[in-house]
Amino acid sequence: MINLFASLQGVSNALGAFSQALGAEQNNVSNSSTPGYAAVTPVIQPVGFGSTAGRDTVVLQSTGNAQADAIVQAASSQASDSQTRAQQLGSINQQFDITGSTGILAAFQQFSTAFASLAVTPNDTSVAQTALAAAGSVASAFNLVAGSLASQTQSIGASTQSTVSQINDLSGQIAGFNAQIRDQAELDPGTNASERSALSQLSSLVGVTVTQNADGTANVLAGGSIPLVLGDQSYTLSANLQAAPGNQVTSSGGGAQPPSFSGTLGGLLDTFNNTITPILGGNGQPGSLNTLAQGFASAANALLTSGVTSTGVAGVPIFTYSANPADVAATLAVDPSVTPSQIAVATTGASPESNGIANQLAELAGTSNPAYQINGQAPQDYYSSIAQSVGQQLSDATTQSTADQTNLTSAQANQTAVEGVSLDQEAVSISSYQRAWEASAKLVTVIDSLNLDAVNLVGEQVS
Repeated sequence: MINLFASLQGVSNALGAFSQALGAEQNNVSNSSTPGYAAVTPVIQPVGFGSTAGRDTVVLQSTGNAQADAIVQAASSQASDSQTRAQQLGSINQQFDITGSTGILAAFQQFSTAFASLAVTPNDTSVAQTALAAAGSVASAFNLVAGSLASQTQSIGASTQSTVSQINDLSGQIAGFNAQIRDQAELDPGTNASERSALSQLSSLVGVTVTQNADGTANVLAGGSIPLVLGDQSYTLSANLQAAPGNQVTSSGGGAQPPSFSGTLGGLLDTFNNTITPILGGNGQPGSLNTLAQGFASAANALLTSGVTSTGVAGVPIFTYSANPADVAATLAVDPSVTPSQIAVATTGASPESNGIANQLAELAGTSNPAYQINGQAPQDYYSSIAQSVGQQLSDATTQSTADQTNLTSAQANQTAVEGVSLDQEAVSISSYQRAWEASAKLVTVIDSLNLDAVNLVGEQVS
C-alpha cells in the first residue's frame, strides 16, 4: 500500500512537471511574434537532480544569446546612424543646386549677365537698375540657403532632444525590468521579452554596450563609456548642440563622452557637427557659406568703390552684411539707398574705360584674378566645392545606409535562428509532452485502480 501511494505521488508530480513544460511550450507559440521574445526551453529535473521537496521540477531556460544580441544591437545602431545622416543630408543637398537653374549659382549667372549688359550700355540707368536687382538676387539666394540651413539646425536640435528623451524613457524602463528580474525566483519570459525589446529600441537610438550581471540584470553604457543603466538605477542623458563637440552629451551618472556616437543620436550629431556647422558656421568657425558670401560681396564692393560713374563721381559699395563672420550669408543685402546712377562702372587711371568695372563685375563669379578669389578659387568654383562635398557625403551615407540595412537584416535573421521560436520544433515538443502527460495520466488511473483493489483485499481479509 505504501509503495502504491508513493508511486501515485511520484506520477502526480510527473503530471505537474509535464503540465508546466507543456505550458511553457504553448507560451512560446503564443509569443512567437512578440518583439524581444526569446524561446524558452523547459528542462525537467527529476528527483535527486536539483529538484526540491522530493519533486520533479521544471527549470525554464531562455535561448537568449548575448553574442547574437550584441551583433544585432550594433547593426541596429549603425543602420539608424547612416539612415539618419542620409535623410538629413538629402535636405541639405537640396540647397546646393549645381545645375545653375536655381539657388546661388543661378544668382551668380544672373549677376554676370546683368553687368555684362551694363558694360554694353554703361550709361543706361534702366540696365543699371537691372544690375542692382541682380545683386539683390545674389543676396536673397544666400539668405534663403542660410535660412534653410538654420531651420534644419533647429529641426536637428528638436530631434536630438526628442531622441534623448526617448533614450531616457527606455533607460528607466530597463532599470525597472532589472528590478523585477532581480526579485524573481525563476525566469519570467514576459519580463525578459520586455527588457530585450527595450534594449533593441534603445540600440537604434544610440550605440550601447550591454553586460549581464550574475543576478540576471543588465548594465547599459552609451557609446561604451556613458552610463545609462546600472542594475536597477537609470541615469539621464542631456544634450546641448551649442557646446563644443565632445561635450554635447552628458549623463547624470558621469562618464566621458566618446569620440562619436552611433544610432539616431549619432547621425544627428554627425550631421550637425560635420556638415551644417562647417557650412553655416558655429563653434568658432565662420562657415564656408559665409566665407563665400563675404568674399563675393567684398570683391564686388571693392571693384565698385575703385571706379567712377559716368559723371566722374566715385563709386559706392552696394552690398551690406553683418560684422559677425558667422552671420554674413543670413544678413547679406543690397543697400537700399544706392541708386542706379551711383553704380560706378568706369575705371580711372592712365587708360580709363567707361565699362571697365562693369566687365570685371561680369566676370567676378568666375574670376581668375587672385585678388578676388576665395581661398584660391573663383566664387562659383568655391560654391561648387561646397555643393560637391555635400553631394559626396550624401552619396556615401546613402550607400552606407543600404549596406548597413543589409547587415542588420542578416544579423536579425541569425538572431532569430538562434533565439526565435520554431513553430515546427514547438509542434514536436508539444506533441511529446502531451503524450508523456497522457501516459502519466493513464498510469495514475492504473495505480488508483490498484490502490482500490488493495483496499478491497485488505477489507476482505479483515472481515
